[in-house]
Amino acid sequence: MKPLLPKGIKPYTPLSFDDTKNFSAKELEDEKYKKYLKKGYDEGFNSGYEDGLKKGYDEGIKKAQNEIKKKAEKINDIAGILKKAIDELSHLKTEQIKAFLPEILKLSIKIAEKIVATKISVEKSLIIANVKEALKSVPLNEEKVIIRLNPEDYNFLKENFKELELDEKMVDIEPSPDIRSGGCYIETISKEIDSTIEQKLKEIEDALSSVFSEEG
Repeated sequence: MKPLLPKGIKPYTPLSFDDTKNFSAKELEDEKYKKYLKKGYDEGFNSGYEDGLKKGYDEGIKKAQNEIKKKAEKINDIAGILKKAIDELSHLKTEQIKAFLPEILKLSIKIAEKIVATKISVEKSLIIANVKEALKSVPLNEEKVIIRLNPEDYNFLKENFKELELDEKMVDIEPSPDIRSGGCYIETISKEIDSTIEQKLKEIEDALSSVFSEEG
């Protein structure tokens, strides 16, 4: 006869070997599941992180390139505007110079006249140098040469006639108030030589005008 147990209490039944085996296998299966779950999570996280990082990097590079491109285009636009402005100013400056060129030349000639006059008043030797230079254009077979000079220069040349190295019999020196100091006017039977200061400056002015006209 079996002993009676209090109501509600079940008798202790030891686990069999097979039950212990099944329990351990279940636990192992749970651990294995957790392990694969964690591995899958980690791989997915890392893969997503790397993909996100790469995508963000690519987008950042692309954005930076677009910004650089926009700024480069803006700089090119500004450079184009500046170049156009400079070209227009240069053209305007050139046109203004051309417009005022005659006046500029006249002013330059007047300045040159004063400089020459001052230099001649200080260096009288320039009077003889100018006469000798003009005499080079006189033909060798001329028998008579007339040299006209400013009255002040006339006296100086008479006193220093020997420097011309000419025969006094074939040369007549005449004073002329119409000729500015420093210049001279030579006449022969076959030729006239204008070596006045006005004529020399006019030749310079014509030469400069010709050069500027060709450039324009």
